[in-house]
Amino acid sequence: MKVGLIGFLLILILGLMACTPAATQIIDSTSTPYQTATPILPTAMPTVATDLPTSTPTQYIGISSGIPKYMDGVWLCANSSAQLVDDLSTEQSEDYRCSVTVEYTDGFAIVKSNGIPNHDYESGLGCCAAEVEYEWKIPLEPELASSVTYAPERGAIAISVNGVPFFGPEEGPGGDAVALHFEYFVEDRQPIVLGLCGAHSAGTQFHYHFDGNCVHWHPEGEEKEWKDWNVDLLKKDEASPVIGFAFDGYPIYGPYGNGADKILKEMRSSYRLREGENGYGGIDDWEYVEGLGDLDECNGITSEVSGMDGDLYHYHASKISGSGEIGFPYFILCYSGVPETSNMNQGDQGQGPGAGMQNRAPGGDNAPPMGKPDCLPPNPPPGRDNYPPDWSDLTPCP
Repeated sequence: MKVGLIGFLLILILGLMACTPAATQIIDSTSTPYQTATPILPTAMPTVATDLPTSTPTQYIGISSGIPKYMDGVWLCANSSAQLVDDLSTEQSEDYRCSVTVEYTDGFAIVKSNGIPNHDYESGLGCCAAEVEYEWKIPLEPELASSVTYAPERGAIAISVNGVPFFGPEEGPGGDAVALHFEYFVEDRQPIVLGLCGAHSAGTQFHYHFDGNCVHWHPEGEEKEWKDWNVDLLKKDEASPVIGFAFDGYPIYGPYGNGADKILKEMRSSYRLREGENGYGGIDDWEYVEGLGDLDECNGITSEVSGMDGDLYHYHASKISGSGEIGFPYFILCYSGVPETSNMNQGDQGQGPGAGMQNRAPGGDNAPPMGKPDCLPPNPPPGRDNYPPDWSDLTPCP
């Protein structure tokens, strides 16, 4: 009887000891990495698509390992929370919304966007911007090439972090659109107007010709409106963030960065107008002078950038040249790496008001061939304080 009782007690004690680890695991379940009762979006990029709840929109799809630091988290308009935007050059409210998704493959960031910026904008005389289906391929491991490749004279040459294309300097008739904007010459071939943030629309295709820095501006924080944007509102005491990517994969930063001497400064381009020229002839009116500014012939430099160890080759959006003139080529003129050519000639080519217009370079501006209006409108064109000079003979509209 005693042996039976002792044996029973031993069995009971052994049973309790076997149950104890499991009970401890349940009590301490908050420490295990496998708890999934409350899905939480990761603060870092997921390694695979299944890391995210399928009902939550996200900018990252596919494998994210190998994303360069300068591209990590820079894309805008990743989900439906992007604000509605308006075309300030029309009377109605467009209520468009910028949209960007990014899929990372072994060699590329595949960026799909609808061509709508993340800020209010002005279509201008090329009215009116609308959604366009883009698919951009940005190399994840850019390498400097033995020689540069010149970007298209007109058309898409790079993309903004909001998925909108950066265009080259030239406008439809062949002049420098930015030189025209700053009244270096009078365009007598076709009226061209650049609006807010150095951009406008050609048919439905919205694009930037210069500036492009307002993508990181928050007017409500400064009690301003989008129409108040001016590139002089940029912070001058810190390096500018990434605003886009060239088709060779190298990032494009705003105007402020570290020079070769590691001193923060406004990065100046190294171009100047040829003697007697004013931009009417477009790219051909400019010449590169090594050492005139901080940037090379493509508008790039190898130097320190925020968040990176060591030096990185990158481009800058330039406001001014070492000559004291405007900062041609404004974004880039050529690629120091190997460009992905599938990005060129995308968008609304041959559609809308500009259909049928011939371009003298691949991927041209395609701006609609509009002449002078029949009467003088009550206000100057968007982005201008004055009427174009060749409108001086017009009578006011009734």
